[in-house]
Amino acid sequence: MQDKVVVVTGAGNGIGRGCALRLAEEGADGVVVADLSLDRARRVAGEIVEAGGRASAYAADVRDAQACEDMAQHAVDRFGRLDVLVAAAGINGQGASGDEHDGVTAGLTFSSRVWSNILDVNLTGLMQSDRAVARRMIAGGGGAIVNIASMCSAWASAGSTPYNVSKAAAWMLTKSLAIELAPHGIRVNAVGPGFIDETGMTEKTRADDHAFRAATDRILMGRFGRPREVADAVLFLASDESSYFTGSILYPDGGFNAPSR
Repeated sequence: MQDKVVVVTGAGNGIGRGCALRLAEEGADGVVVADLSLDRARRVAGEIVEAGGRASAYAADVRDAQACEDMAQHAVDRFGRLDVLVAAAGINGQGASGDEHDGVTAGLTFSSRVWSNILDVNLTGLMQSDRAVARRMIAGGGGAIVNIASMCSAWASAGSTPYNVSKAAAWMLTKSLAIELAPHGIRVNAVGPGFIDETGMTEKTRADDHAFRAATDRILMGRFGRPREVADAVLFLASDESSYFTGSILYPDGGFNAPSR
């Protein structure tokens, strides 16, 4: 990551935070820690600076197209260029706040509000982040985009219809943009995490003994993953070590999906 400027969305906690810290640790020249909450972004940026890195906290709602454009321009204005995007902003039924979600995501009962909120963040917000950053990357001669999808890009989980659809679409968006942006020297890949500790999306599962056992019983490695293990996959796809990868997805899921792939 040396000499590379990175933007990470959803970087205030969970997987996004893990990615921001990991890429900074690997020598990124600057990290824009973008999050809906400026306070969370400032805490993570402070961790990076305290460890000797360069970081800038930025409040951005990926549902707002202009906010995404401003975020990308902030990276260029603050650090001189933009080389990598890790698009980690996302919500599901478990990870969304009361303002973003009404608590119902399953079957015939999920509401239009739930559908719109999840698709607005996980798909439209992803597209708007990718598009804004790609424009700056084209001006700068190329770069790498890593979209955080999900193991649900390949496997439909019960009770999470809008989330499943959003993450399958995130994977298709990744492949489509890989085709469109390849002539501009931009690689676009995705990471599809499984059940990961220290994230809002798995909080309820981890707190429910039955649900936790059901999940870990299917995971071949017998445990939930860690944000750093997802960040290591992101690091590979963001770096020149993956220079012949585009339109690909990696699944750090402990083997959860192995029986169904």
